[in-house]
Amino acid sequence: MSLLQQRIIADIESLDDAIKIARDVEAAYHKTIEENISYWWAVEEDIIESYTKLMNQTDNERVKSTMSKIMSELRDHVEILESMRESFKKLLTDAQRHAKTLQTLNEDLKRTQEKTQVQ
Repeated sequence: MSLLQQRIIADIESLDDAIKIARDVEAAYHKTIEENISYWWAVEEDIIESYTKLMNQTDNERVKSTMSKIMSELRDHVEILESMRESFKKLLTDAQRHAKTLQTLNEDLKRTQEKTQVQ
């Protein structure tokens, strides 16, 4: 059975579990992925800058043509990475909102339960 077919987390059996998982996912995955995408984006930009310098230092048309084609693809990569980063920001925002919503629900239910026990 592959990793994708296996359960990664245990069953969520309480709101406390749900809150913990939401926060763990946010901390462990979303931020790390967004940081790595941002780093990759910066690397692509650095490569484009370096290739531009190489192109400007040569009169060889074959070198210029090859670098130009590669740089075009690298610019596409930058756009894709920017889009991915925005998508991950949305996922992160959603995960944060989910954790907060679950926390509020949990607190509300506990207050309701306490009031019921007092009466």
